Amino acid sequence: MSRKKRTERSEPSQSLVGDATLCVWLLIAGALIYAYWYFSLAMPWPAPGPGETAYAPTRGDLVRDGLLLLPELLGLWWGGGEMPLGIFDRVGILAGVVAMLLFAYALGEFLLCRLKLLKFFGQIDGAVLRLGIGLTLLSWSTCILGLCGLLQRPLAIVLSLAILFVSLGTAWKKQLARGSDPSEATAPSSVADVESRWWLLATAPLLIFIVGVSIVPPYEYDVVEYHLEVPKEWYQAGQISVLPGNVYSGMPMGAEMWALLSMVFVPSETIWFHGSLIGKTIMGLFTLFIAGLLYGAGKRLAGPWCGRAAALSAIAVPWLTYQSGTGLVDGVWGFFTLAAAYPVLIVLTTDNEKRAALPWDGLAILSGMMAGMAFGVKYPALLLAIVPVFGLWVYAARTDWKVLGLQVAAVLVMTAPWLVKNTIDTGNPVYPLAGNLFPTDIRTADQIAQWNQAHQVPTNADGSRYSISQLMHGITTLIGGSPWAGLAIVPLAICGLFSARRRLVVPVVILLVVCWVVWWGMSHRLERFLIPAIPLGCLLAGIGAEMVSPYALGRYALRAWLGLSLLVGFVLVNQSQSIKLDPRIFVSLESLANSHTAQGVQWLNEHVPTGDTVLATGDAALFYLEPPVMYHTCFDDPPFQPLVKMTADERRAWLAERDIGWLYVHWGEIDRFRSPGNYGFPRDVTRELFSEMENQGILEVTEFQTGNPEAPTVVICRVHETNQP
Repeated sequence: MSRKKRTERSEPSQSLVGDATLCVWLLIAGALIYAYWYFSLAMPWPAPGPGETAYAPTRGDLVRDGLLLLPELLGLWWGGGEMPLGIFDRVGILAGVVAMLLFAYALGEFLLCRLKLLKFFGQIDGAVLRLGIGLTLLSWSTCILGLCGLLQRPLAIVLSLAILFVSLGTAWKKQLARGSDPSEATAPSSVADVESRWWLLATAPLLIFIVGVSIVPPYEYDVVEYHLEVPKEWYQAGQISVLPGNVYSGMPMGAEMWALLSMVFVPSETIWFHGSLIGKTIMGLFTLFIAGLLYGAGKRLAGPWCGRAAALSAIAVPWLTYQSGTGLVDGVWGFFTLAAAYPVLIVLTTDNEKRAALPWDGLAILSGMMAGMAFGVKYPALLLAIVPVFGLWVYAARTDWKVLGLQVAAVLVMTAPWLVKNTIDTGNPVYPLAGNLFPTDIRTADQIAQWNQAHQVPTNADGSRYSISQLMHGITTLIGGSPWAGLAIVPLAICGLFSARRRLVVPVVILLVVCWVVWWGMSHRLERFLIPAIPLGCLLAGIGAEMVSPYALGRYALRAWLGLSLLVGFVLVNQSQSIKLDPRIFVSLESLANSHTAQGVQWLNEHVPTGDTVLATGDAALFYLEPPVMYHTCFDDPPFQPLVKMTADERRAWLAERDIGWLYVHWGEIDRFRSPGNYGFPRDVTRELFSEMENQGILEVTEFQTGNPEAPTVVICRVHETNQP
């Protein structure tokens, strides 16, 4: 069927509730009720220590105490006056970030030209999409070069990126020379109005905080275990591959490629550290990219208040600030999920008579690239981004096989490097997922079962996974039960459900429902795994704001609600003991890194001589460890497993052959993993094994021990040389 012949019902001029003033009162009443519920809910709090009483404050307590203690909380930005400041030591990091973003922006501009979309988007959404496209190309290129073993050959990488730059830039230069294509659809300008500028000023404290915590050295367990630890090891090895001791190296790591690329070019003695900070900062800035894309997309799809409210709602969400400060990647693939949906939302909301003039091919390729990049950041994007967005394209394009084929092809091109890498290294393209489906998977049946059990849907006390109480908990989590989901979104989103813009509301709601169903029905239901749904929720909230904005009372209510949300968000993200963010954004990087380094790792950094390798077990979060190390996560075989059945002489020879001079054992972590309901840990790691090696004269316990001397929590041993008794 031709696009010109498609007919659909035009948008109704009135809202579904008949008189839109009803939605104004719905917003006001709903916001008051929601605010009471939000502030009165008790939130989770760390378990009390010996002799302490349990403390379960409400969110209202947190906000009240935060406002009273705001000067003291802001003092933590400077380390409370107890740590050296280091503002200027961030200049090099920021310079690297700016350089990468400028290069990415140019690549994005060039590719939009190739796709005939150069003049299609507005100023704000166009700028953000340029950055997203360029960073996608840099990530994809770095992955390809890493698979080829070129990570320690900067000249080869420079030449490759230069070829990419020139090949894409040629078409851009030609188009500038001949002027814009008159057939291109041109989006209205998105120059900020006066009110938006005032709101930008109101968000300044949160924006400063978000940028500041993005530069803070990493400390979150997943980040120092694999999000930044794996790129560090790839750089040191000179090649991207599945590491034998870190199962997470099989995951797609599209976001981490920016840290890996930075390591290649950073002129520093600790290249991996400063390169990681550049990559972590770029990942942290995606909260701002989400807000920018929401502003431009909302303004184009629904109106100025939609863009404004959607962007402000995102800035006020503590979960997004949390992922910026920790270096987690959930917000990154949340951005790419929104970016993948945006082109098809444009198609679906365009009047029928104007659809034929749209650059369908370019929009389909752009959508596929963004969906593929979302998958390249994290596997769940297959179900949360690729499949539902393709479904929307099927509805929009019907039997236009070229458009659908281009969208699928773009997805496959972006995801192929990660799938090929895993297939070659492990026999399983989606390693470590779906191990039972691929008989060539390199893991044992027990290890596959351990992984599946650790990542299955959790059970309640009765052993049920899908009870009514769990369902209600999942629903309340989605609508604001999480303390870090933000105050602004839910009442505005409810108003958005009544909007007459059905061709916009329905697809957004479908995407949100898919996110929730996958999260509740197929994951282990960690709250932060709902972060990718937040941008979509913010867009729906923006639609609700646009609906009530024509009325003066509605605008006053919006300003009050959004202003309160920004204030509450700012207070909550500075509650470092609850949200676990490090707020010391002006303390020196060296001091912060030292404060985030485990004592055992610090001791090894100070005492291990050059040339010695550390053999570690238990602790897999070894990002700050400087000497070479052999280690493993709880899902991998211990690297010293061959020692178990060896004689004393064979053990000495095995250790000497690998230059292993030290053993680092974290029994506290091992006990944690072996506790009921946890991930489990390899059975070969026993205290008896190390005691036997000590009795054989192979190991000598150093002075570094923590915990009970009879059964220490952490112990470091020195390996005797083979010529010693």
